[in-house]
Amino acid sequence: MSATPLAGRLVVDLSRLLPGPLTTRLLADLGARVLKVEEPELGDPVRSAPPRRAGTGSLAALLLAGVESVALDLKERSGCAVLEALLDHADVLVETFRPGTLERFGFSAERLRTRWPRLVVCSLSGWGADGPYAARAGHDLTYQALAGSLASTGSMPAAPLADLVGAWSAATAILAALLERERTGRGTHIDAALFDAGVHANLTAWAADAGPRPHPVGEPLPLTGAFPCYDLYKTAEGDLLALAALEPHFWRRFCTAAGRKDLIGKQYSRSRRAHEKVAALIRRRTRAEWQDLLAREDIPAEMILTPAEARAHPQTRARGVVTDGPDALPRLAFPARFDGERPRAAARVPAHGEHTLALLKEFGLHGYEVARGVGRRFSWKRLLARLTRRL
Repeated sequence: MSATPLAGRLVVDLSRLLPGPLTTRLLADLGARVLKVEEPELGDPVRSAPPRRAGTGSLAALLLAGVESVALDLKERSGCAVLEALLDHADVLVETFRPGTLERFGFSAERLRTRWPRLVVCSLSGWGADGPYAARAGHDLTYQALAGSLASTGSMPAAPLADLVGAWSAATAILAALLERERTGRGTHIDAALFDAGVHANLTAWAADAGPRPHPVGEPLPLTGAFPCYDLYKTAEGDLLALAALEPHFWRRFCTAAGRKDLIGKQYSRSRRAHEKVAALIRRRTRAEWQDLLAREDIPAEMILTPAEARAHPQTRARGVVTDGPDALPRLAFPARFDGERPRAAARVPAHGEHTLALLKEFGLHGYEVARGVGRRFSWKRLLARLTRRL
């Protein structure tokens, strides 16, 4: 099997920020050609997300490398006309507007289905196309809050889980729709919601909540610190150790190797006293001492690493998922291999609107002024003048 199974597929990307661009980034990693449509004046905000190096933002390096940037103003008829021409050749359209916005641009679900019947359309929104929250503003933190995934710790999440899982679920749905099109010849309109992804990702909580009583906010679940055998502890230097001796044979091996067989019966205890005993045990040894003992006994426990330490770790280096681009900013390769071959991480981040004129020529479009303002420095004065003209 080729490491570029989507070669020959064309994706038009109307998204911005994190979930949509990650969705199309995954498709690009698999070989699809991605045309990223950006607003002419400002472009995708990820371009300006710090830290920046040589004019490139680190988030943009991770999300936009390898795509082609097209500057179109969809509020103008010329921009919509160019989008129509792109869709004439596209296999997939990805958009992240609030429900109803694409229709206001003249691309209703019915028109998309009628004019481009083979097109796979993925509408990735925060709350989904229906429900009382459909038009409500939101971000990853609010999706996770309402999905219940923050309740077991009552603290800020370590990663934007709804955004990330939402992107992966959207990419999975697109792949399934393309496969279905091979059978039926028809495209599909996918309604993907980040909130739905957050709910789905909370599956261990749904299992735990089926117990005799509901879990209040701040009460840990089995996999979020409820058990002494599966929690975070400080070593003698104060470094954090992630202990994951969830199975009885691992816990028994840990307690025996640490010289505390008396703790074997406390593996699934929910008492604070049991946690405190394990915490005191971990504090007695240094980071290096624990690493040596745990590796020797093959116990699932690892030190918590910083991102820099994680990138330098031998396992990370061996797997080759994180690499450096020509701008010395990180790139992420697709996290799976095909017959031993991993799809290559794209290197170059396109300039804002860089491919607009070339694509107009490629698709035989002439006389459209869609690149106005691209490549100029951002100007609040120019933006205010533009808004004033529209008012």
